[in-house]
Amino acid sequence: MMEAEDLFFEAFANRSRFNILKELNGRELCAGELQKILGIEQTNLSHNLRCLLNCKFINVRKEGRKRIYSITPDVRQIVDEILKHIKDYEAYLERCEILKKENDERV
Repeated sequence: MMEAEDLFFEAFANRSRFNILKELNGRELCAGELQKILGIEQTNLSHNLRCLLNCKFINVRKEGRKRIYSITPDVRQIVDEILKHIKDYEAYLERCEILKKENDERV
């Protein structure tokens, strides 16, 4: 069984889920808006939204027939910090030969 730490990083490391969190950072969106912005299939979006909801990374509220999603304050703080660090370390990340090699092996 995976430990909570592993599960946390699994949730955040998924590119689709992180993109959803970035888009919800500071605003509320319905699934249709997220799908249009991210350009992903509805089934993929639904799967990832369910995961983020189950992990309590996002909230949902109903507005008529729409479901409006928002990021939780704690997760918003984490996403803000991650984005700050990505920007601060961008040049180093791009020059890292180990990351380049690992990425080439995945492709």
